[in-house]
Amino acid sequence: MSNKVYIGIIIVMLGVIGFLAYKMNTLEKEKVYIYKEYESLDIERQGLAMELEELKLSYDTLSTDNEAMKAEIEGQQKEIEKLLTKVKNGNYEVSKLKKEAETLRTIMKGYIHQIDSLNQLNEQLTFERDAERNRANEATATVKQQEADIKVLDEAVKTSQILQASSFSNTGIQLRSNGKQDDTDRAARSEMIKSCFTVRKNLNARNGVRNIYLAVTGPDGVLLPNKEGNAVIKVNGSEQPFSVSREIDYQREDLDVCVYYSAQQTLTKGNYKISVYEGGHLIGQSDLVLR
Repeated sequence: MSNKVYIGIIIVMLGVIGFLAYKMNTLEKEKVYIYKEYESLDIERQGLAMELEELKLSYDTLSTDNEAMKAEIEGQQKEIEKLLTKVKNGNYEVSKLKKEAETLRTIMKGYIHQIDSLNQLNEQLTFERDAERNRANEATATVKQQEADIKVLDEAVKTSQILQASSFSNTGIQLRSNGKQDDTDRAARSEMIKSCFTVRKNLNARNGVRNIYLAVTGPDGVLLPNKEGNAVIKVNGSEQPFSVSREIDYQREDLDVCVYYSAQQTLTKGNYKISVYEGGHLIGQSDLVLR
């Protein structure tokens, strides 16, 4: 084979080698470009995953008592989970995923604003409720105080209407055969006990007929019995036995009264306590000593 042929073959082979070298260089450049592009996408994917994790955490911190809003927030949290799954599975539609993540972030900001508004409204309503409750409590306290004041006034009025008996003069009475009554301080001679006193003037009291009751207690502490048996009156809500009673016509002026008690048995020596009642109240007390 001639030298020209060898030279031609060599030239062709050199051309082929040059072309192959060019193609290999081009492929290597494309490989580096693709690697860098995928590397960039992986970094973006990792960054997006971190953003989604932070967004998920932000959603977890949202707190509200509104049931409808709770359901919406839970729905958005599920969307975040779906996006995270796509990112972790190598779905490289990064720009689309970023838009969806930004949409979720915008929605979250709206929730934050709504929750803040609801919290402010709740605080205002709580403040108004507490203010109304305080006003109601103050009104209740005022009413109770007024009721107490009225009760005190009523008690004062009732107290001011109670009669008072004073200037007592007590003695034993001996009855003569001629009907004459002699005062005596001898127990053995006393067939009756006479208690005289003055019912004092009281312009606040009602006038008219009233009943005066005498409870006479002997030296032994036993009440002298009423001739009609066990007679009682109400005094401060309790039953009080009495020995004798009589009517008076009270006209809001000093009224001298004498009440006679007929002994049901022989009286003994000692101190007799005489208590006077009217209108359910004790209005006076005194003593009688019989020898």
